Amino acid sequence: MNIHLHWRCLGTEQDPGWQLSRCMYAYAAPHSNEILYIGKAWGKTVRERWCRSGKEDFWDDLEQQRGIGRHATLLGEVALLPGCRFTHELLSDIESLLIHRLQPWGNIQSRTSRIERPELSVRCIGTWPPSRKLYEDS
Repeated sequence: MNIHLHWRCLGTEQDPGWQLSRCMYAYAAPHSNEILYIGKAWGKTVRERWCRSGKEDFWDDLEQQRGIGRHATLLGEVALLPGCRFTHELLSDIESLLIHRLQPWGNIQSRTSRIERPELSVRCIGTWPPSRKLYEDS
């Protein structure tokens, strides 16, 4: 299954991307290509997932351990080929594949092991900081 993830930076509070769900999001370090955290928004919006109360330890550690007080928030919208079904499980597989391959500092789950979906291929297009754009399950 070939998936395209269209990434872009989210802007001000008026950016409609903050209100999306059924998508991916990521936090990137300022002035570098480092992805700090990758997540999915399914039952909540990107804005709701971004709130400090949901990941208070992550935000505290980011500021105290890494000295990072600002970040870019990226929105990843999923594009499927016709006939493909978009499910929560598929979004979870996309998330775990990206986490497993990139090993973002703030992610804990899926770093060492995950259930593979051998036919899964994810191509990141748009504003995706890492130089690697294609992620495939083996």
